[in-house]
Amino acid sequence: MANKKIYLIGNAHLDPVWLWQWQEGFAEIKATFRSALDRMNEFDDFKFTSACSSYYMWIEKSDKAMFEEIQQRVKEGRWNLVGGWFIQPDCNLPSGEAFARHGLISQRYFKEKFGKIANVGYNVDSFGHNGNLPKILRNSGMDSYVFMRPMPHEKELPASLFKWQSMDGSQVTTYRIPEHYGIITKVFDMFQRIADMEGDTPMMAFYGVGNHGGGPTIELLEKMHSELDKDHIYSTPTEYFKEVENLDMPVVADDLQYHAKGCYSVCSQVKTGNRKSENMLIEAEKYSALSKTLINTEYPAAEIERGWKNVLFNQFHDILGGCSIKEAYTDAAWSHGEAMNIASQVSNFALQQISWNIDTSKGLDITAKKEGIEWVNKCVDGLGIPVVVFNPLPFAVERAVQVHYLAYEVKTDDGEIVPSQKVRASKTNNDDKWETAFMAKVPALGYSVYRLHKLDEEKEYENSFICTESSIENSKIKLTMNSKTGEVASIFLKEEKKEFLLGESKTVFVDETDSDTWAHGIKEFKNVVGICNEGSVHLIEKGPIRATLRSVIKMFDTEIIRDYTIEKDSDVVTVKSKIDFHEKHKMLKFSIPAAVENPKAYAKIPFGFIERPIDGTEQVCGEWAAICDDKGGIVLANEDKYSFDADKNVLSMTVLRGAVYADHCFGNTDFHDEFSEFIDQGIHKFSYSISPFKSISKAEKDGEILNSPLTSVVETFHKGTLGRSYQGIEISKENIVVTALKKYEDGDGWVLRCYETEDKETDVEIKAFDTEFTASFAHSEVKTFIIEDNKVTEADFMEWR
Repeated sequence: MANKKIYLIGNAHLDPVWLWQWQEGFAEIKATFRSALDRMNEFDDFKFTSACSSYYMWIEKSDKAMFEEIQQRVKEGRWNLVGGWFIQPDCNLPSGEAFARHGLISQRYFKEKFGKIANVGYNVDSFGHNGNLPKILRNSGMDSYVFMRPMPHEKELPASLFKWQSMDGSQVTTYRIPEHYGIITKVFDMFQRIADMEGDTPMMAFYGVGNHGGGPTIELLEKMHSELDKDHIYSTPTEYFKEVENLDMPVVADDLQYHAKGCYSVCSQVKTGNRKSENMLIEAEKYSALSKTLINTEYPAAEIERGWKNVLFNQFHDILGGCSIKEAYTDAAWSHGEAMNIASQVSNFALQQISWNIDTSKGLDITAKKEGIEWVNKCVDGLGIPVVVFNPLPFAVERAVQVHYLAYEVKTDDGEIVPSQKVRASKTNNDDKWETAFMAKVPALGYSVYRLHKLDEEKEYENSFICTESSIENSKIKLTMNSKTGEVASIFLKEEKKEFLLGESKTVFVDETDSDTWAHGIKEFKNVVGICNEGSVHLIEKGPIRATLRSVIKMFDTEIIRDYTIEKDSDVVTVKSKIDFHEKHKMLKFSIPAAVENPKAYAKIPFGFIERPIDGTEQVCGEWAAICDDKGGIVLANEDKYSFDADKNVLSMTVLRGAVYADHCFGNTDFHDEFSEFIDQGIHKFSYSISPFKSISKAEKDGEILNSPLTSVVETFHKGTLGRSYQGIEISKENIVVTALKKYEDGDGWVLRCYETEDKETDVEIKAFDTEFTASFAHSEVKTFIIEDNKVTEADFMEWR
């Protein structure tokens, strides 16, 4: 073999869920860790590497003696803790805040239990790695990174060992495993190939039974000891990176994509659960912080952490990637459901505690009427039923709010009449099937009180909408639909006097018979087998605050109902979709052509954005994707869709895939039989929005507003110490985005996390509750602030200063 150092990394890749459920995966964790400890007793120089704090938590809970044995081996340096995250997640789909929680929960656990944190990021099987991971890893206490996919045939890199750099300039020393993370058969051939690679640069070679665990075997270790020379070192990634830290390395400033593009659109159930769980927990933290600040309620830290652990576990790449067995998604749904229930209960408690302490009676001494629940008894002294509307976002929001009462007049707490509208409720009950929607303007991370009044008849308001059966128009935009196709024909910007579509939208079906669940080897989905050209459109809502057109399209075995809504004085079209999907080996896409001349595509990624190609290849995104030029463009924001393509000026959101569960046959349908079940069959409901592109910051806001709507609490009359409006946060620059406001882990203060979104240096003034301070952000930088006793310090994701 070549005369160079080969660092031999004993490991066992452990998928807690894949072609098995988590119960089996957790059993294999115990068996694998026991085997690794036994090998250490048999071979004095054997070292073992393992990631994922959730695995160690499981061992600590189920086998304390084994856990103590691992602690001792970690102390000796023979058991290497790597990957300071909860599991090896998909590294594209989680939000930035979720990545921060991986580090917060896991690294603090490692420090507490083992006296050290993991310095090496470790996601050897994840399918792609977003371009902001270097700054995320750095903020999580890791200065180096190991991955394997995409492989050399999927993405060319200058070397296996390089410096990986994110947009803000953060770097981590990164190693792409050149062969495989767990080879047993022909392992000596692998060692030879790695030894022959890349000159004299030391290399790592990973060995051990993987996927379902196992690790290095006695037989293999005995053979390695008898046949390998002194240049083969039984080692760990931590030792390897220390050895190479002073070498010259090329710099890669790009994201590391792609291995399995289909994983960003398959299995919408788990994508929806992930996005909604993340957002609901983030909102629960903010609302709990608000309640603690205003009325000193107890912050439910343990409950919120339990919810986050559910979400983080379900971000395992084979779960969130949609490529596990069907039974795994029943488990994931239960886990996401628990997380959302926790978040819902926490938020409801916080909001109702606040609303109960607001002076809704305006200081009057009101005695409750007992002769019934008629409106006249509730609207005592003409005050009107109080409705407290809460905003979780760090900027003021003016949107429609719907409450479960029919009132013909809504006023601000100061008595100003605000536009309201009679709208259809979700119930069907004789004449009692109507509710009230009204325009609410709510301060940043705060609340406003509105009053509902019952009149004898529906009140006439000035209506700024112009509506026909196929068009709706407010002061900002005019939306026109094609009544024959059910598609969007035009969105005209009235103030700019320009059209921002270049032709009709399209509903497209793509054949993907040659694809497996992962879409291995597929770069784009362009085998179009159907474009909907028959549909219907009709007006279902019109009023002073919003108007809605309903489009109904049927093609193949699928029905698509979309409600296109514009609100008063808004330039955003919100689309509420209901799809009854029954396609096999077909993908559904919604396409919109933008009126742009020199298009560029941008997409949301964790803690920032990235430019994407406009060549029609499938790409991954977060809450939004956009096509634009220097004069404008289109933003598509989404509730739970993570995949899109940009083909010149056409932006297409990938909506659903009719793939087979855990189909690893690379498009060979000969292996399918009557037991092969298809994913995403049946009813799907989700919303997205279409808006003009004005800036990255505006796109961010569009995504946030869609994903974190206003919440209302209908109250009674009572006195209270709180005023009837409140603003909890103020940010002076729109390109500084707040991602979290939560309780500080080590004290009674608050943690505020922000990042810069326009890729420019920014000085900003921030006010959070009663603390005001200034901060300077480098371009694309993420900062974590600890606010305690009116003092502000900076920290990492673990909240260590």
